[in-house]
Order: sequence, then structure tokens, then C-alpha cells
Amino acid sequence: MTAETTPPGAGEFELTLFGPGYGEGIVLHVGDGVWVIVDSCIDADGSPRALSYLESIGLDPAKSVNLIVATHWHDDHIRGLARLVSECNQATFSCAAALSRKEFLAIISVLEPCHLSVNGSGVRELYRVFTGLKEAKSKPSHAIANRRIFKRGACEVWSLSPSDTSFRGFLRAVGGLVPSEGETKRRIPELSPNDIAVALWIEVGDVAVLLGSDLERRGWLEILRSAARPAGTASAFKIPHHGSENADEPQVWRRMLDTDPFAVLTPWRRGGRTLPTEPDVRRIISNTTNAYASSARTSVVASSKRRGRAVDRTIRESGVKLRRLDVSPGAVRLRKVIHAADPWRVELFGAACHLEDFA
Repeated sequence: MTAETTPPGAGEFELTLFGPGYGEGIVLHVGDGVWVIVDSCIDADGSPRALSYLESIGLDPAKSVNLIVATHWHDDHIRGLARLVSECNQATFSCAAALSRKEFLAIISVLEPCHLSVNGSGVRELYRVFTGLKEAKSKPSHAIANRRIFKRGACEVWSLSPSDTSFRGFLRAVGGLVPSEGETKRRIPELSPNDIAVALWIEVGDVAVLLGSDLERRGWLEILRSAARPAGTASAFKIPHHGSENADEPQVWRRMLDTDPFAVLTPWRRGGRTLPTEPDVRRIISNTTNAYASSARTSVVASSKRRGRAVDRTIRESGVKLRRLDVSPGAVRLRKVIHAADPWRVELFGAACHLEDFA
């Protein structure tokens, strides 16, 4: 086997971050053959990268995956999720409690036919996920602040957000997205700030990791104020919101992370905007020398594929600009032996790089 297709040992913790390509996704081995998938991204052929990866290291995802977490509904974190949940049908599916409330499910059943953009907010994918769960008579596990959503052997997975306040605010905001009778179809926007993103704390023995999702500063301040969150500091950190300044809270680095932690992020680009910016990169490197990006660059080019007139007219009405991603996907893999003094081992695949080399 090559290094990329070598499975972890039974006593190893693994965190593999995929992206950017067509989204962001994380695969974790938490010891003893227990696997967790957080969010979803896809290969160029539309297959969930988590499934392809697990198969490449000789595993059957249907038998190996124990937990799938959808941290929020933005499209770059949710592509391929419905297939992932369907094929890993023995896994527990967890998401923010607000996303499985009957009020939200009723809203997305209305919004789904209006979801015209390939760069949308994930409404269509969520609709497929919950439709599939309903057909399978399966209910999701609810992720809310300070709840243990999974335990298997020595592994515990805790959701640190969203708070009750964020929960209620999200339901009010999403209700305003429903178009009134006769209103022109429009792109379903992302809600900002992303208060209901699920930040995760995963702990196995002496190893703890913090996965920041896209949670922004207001959410981190709520977590820091909480006395009910798990104690301790994490040695590995998935940096929130692609390294953006609006998701950076200095006290997270000081109070929730080890000194000089191993940190990973997925770059993002849309509409000429790129994350992380140069100031973001400098800020992150000032906090840790062990910072890595799953790709050195992404590019977006106009699609040359010709569409029909009716499709073009609908797109113009919705105000959407469709683009084709010319992607440079990669992966960062961290592995560490549980209950061992050795640091994390870092492996970079594809376009992944140390953040100092990000361009």
C-alpha cells in the first residue's frame, strides 16, 4: 500500500481533512475501528470523498462508519451528504437540533423547489437527507451546546454549539426565507452570522481535538462562557470558517488549545473572494507553527457549457451567476498514537501545504 492508502492502527487517532475541491469534509478514526465523518464534500465525479477514502484503505463504509455529523447547511459542507447517510446506514446521524425541528422541515419542503443555484445554501441536499431518514424510519441525534452526542469505548464526541438563543434565532430567520405567493423565485441565501454551526470536541484517552466548523466569533464567546463544556485543551484544531477573521477568537487559542497546536483548514473562494486572506494567514501562523491547508490555491473560471434558453432565463430571474470550479483538491492527514508522547504525524496529499506556503 502507498502511504495514502495505509489504514491507521487500532490504537491510532486520525483526522483527515479534505478540500477544497467541491467542498470540505473530515474523516476521523477514534481508535478500535470506530470511524466518524463530519460534513461532506465530493470528488469531480460526484462521489462523497469520505466514501472513496475509506474504500481506498480497505474499509466498507457501511460497516465502518459509526457517526455522521452535519455541522451546518452551507453548500460547501454538505455536498454528497444524502448519499453518505444512505450508504452508511448503520451510522448515527447528528445535526443541529434546529435542522430537524418540524418547523424547519416544513420550511425546507417549501424552499426546496425554489433552490435554483448550484452555489446555494444546501437546502436541496438537506431535503434529500431528511426524506431518506424518514423513509428509513430513522431519527437524527440532536446537537446542541454541551451535549455528548456519541460515546463508544473510550471515545466521546461533544457538541459545543449552538446555544438555545442561537437555536431560536435561526428558526425565526429561516422562516423569513419562504417566498410569498407570486414572488419571483430567488436564490436561497446563506444566513450570517452562522450561529447554528456545530463545533465539536472529540476526546479519546489523552487525545482531544476541536473541530470549529464555520462557527463565528459570537458563537465562540458563548462556548467560552460555558462552565458545562468539556474541560482540558486540544492538541489538534480544525480552524473555523476557512481561517476567516470573523471566526477567530483569541481566547480559544489560549484557553481551549495546547500551546502550538496542530491546526488545519480548508481554503475557500467564491465571487473573487478568497479565504484565508494574507492577514488571516499571518494571524494563524502567529498562533501556531503547525498550521496546514488542504490546498495551496483554488481558481474559479467561467463555465463554457451551453445551457438552454429556459434555464438561462430562470437563472437571470434568480440573480444567480453560475461558475464551474477548476479545483486543486488535496488532503491533510494527522495521525497520533493514543496514550503516547509522540506528536501528531502530518501527511500532505495533492495540493495540500503548510500554511506558510499558501498562495
